[in-house]
Amino acid sequence: MWKFLRRVLTYGLIILIVGGLLLGVRQYWQNNRENLQEQNVEILDETTVERDTLRVTVGATGAITPNRQLPLVFEVPGIVAEVLVEVGDVVHTGDVLARLDTADLETARDSAQVALDTQLIAFDALTAPPRDADIAAAQAAVDVAQAALYAAYSTAPSDEQVEIARLQAELSRNQLWQAQLQRDLSAASAGASLIDISGLIPDDVDIPPETIDQVNQTLSGLLPQQTGSTGNPQGALNQAEYGVEISDSQYNATAGRGANAGSIASAQAALSSAQAALDQLINGANDTQLAMAEINIRQAELAVEQAQSAIVRAQIVAPFDGIVAQVNISAGEPPPTTGLTAPILLVNTDQMLLDVAIDETDIADIEVGQTVQLRFDALPDAEIVGEVTRIDPAPIIAGQLVTYPVRVVLEATDEPVRLGMSATATIIIDELQDVLVLPNRFIRIDRSTQQAYVTVERGEGQYEEIPVELGLRNETQTQILNGIEEGDRVVLLPREAFNPIAQSTGR
Repeated sequence: MWKFLRRVLTYGLIILIVGGLLLGVRQYWQNNRENLQEQNVEILDETTVERDTLRVTVGATGAITPNRQLPLVFEVPGIVAEVLVEVGDVVHTGDVLARLDTADLETARDSAQVALDTQLIAFDALTAPPRDADIAAAQAAVDVAQAALYAAYSTAPSDEQVEIARLQAELSRNQLWQAQLQRDLSAASAGASLIDISGLIPDDVDIPPETIDQVNQTLSGLLPQQTGSTGNPQGALNQAEYGVEISDSQYNATAGRGANAGSIASAQAALSSAQAALDQLINGANDTQLAMAEINIRQAELAVEQAQSAIVRAQIVAPFDGIVAQVNISAGEPPPTTGLTAPILLVNTDQMLLDVAIDETDIADIEVGQTVQLRFDALPDAEIVGEVTRIDPAPIIAGQLVTYPVRVVLEATDEPVRLGMSATATIIIDELQDVLVLPNRFIRIDRSTQQAYVTVERGEGQYEEIPVELGLRNETQTQILNGIEEGDRVVLLPREAFNPIAQSTGR
């Protein structure tokens, strides 16, 4: 029972407290309204609630750049021969803007062309039908090579030459025997003055003694004459021995000598080559020869193309329609080789761009296709519009600042927009048509409750502060969803006019 009573008392106390608070708030607003109506308050500013277009925007700045901008360079080294453009010239795709001296390159190209013509002539000769005169000449070459081969084989000795050498060796050997006999006779004559041959006659042979004596005398008479005519039997013997050695060597050389191997091999190679030329002339080229000839032609064609390409690369040619923005070369001098300076800078201004950096807190509201209003310091009265065409996925981080690059493409305009001009881009992220709007300075936000209030003039010297519901908001205006109506007169009063304590005390 006691618990029930305590609960009833608690609930009753809560109801009394809430009722008192509500009564106090009502009394506060009633007193404040009465004070505003009775007090002669100075109006700081006033406006009328009206319908208008409300735009929510994000702003950023950047510099105008061309749609295409390309530094053009020579692809080969050399000396500049001529410069064909000046800064500001309008050029078209394929126009030659500058050339290097190409005398050496042209000579190389001409040489390559001659080599190609030679290969083409050789291919035509390889595939053309043979002429009778060509066949006759090739046959004559075969006959000459055959004769040369026969001549090479004919260098071997004949049988007669070998036999003569053998007989000369035999003759030299007979001369040696004679020299040996004379030497022996000379040695015998030194030991006896009379020669007796009776001991040499067999016993069964009957020769008269006077015949034997006559022969002995004859031989003895001959002995001094032989020794006298010879003079030096040993010298003659040595000379005969040398003769035998020489004649034997000549015989062996003659008998063992064959035809010259080098001459025969050379003659055979010449004959094979001549026969192959004749066969090719009659039968035509085979598949391998045709393939090799085609390969040679293709290689020669590539050499010509490379030489011509080198000449082309010695020129600067416009890759697209545009305007020459820079010319950093002069005839008679080599072009710049550093990467910071290009010989020619070409730009295309058919479409201009503005690249801006959007803070990470705003990038979520940016979308491709959003309209952008552009304001130029150099063209304060120009009304130029663009469109968001690209949002980079990766941010740029500089310390604590995180931004995302966004590209804006300008619409075609007659305004004198130039490259490099600074511009402020106002990106429209949302737009409401025909809504109630009120300038932000007429709206008061209660910091404790976050409730928005506006002061409305109800009559002459009568003002009422009314809570309102806000919608979309930009830097200058806010959408009013409810609380006031179109045509209401909204005023801005001094802050102390809403202080009931100050009003009651007369302050």
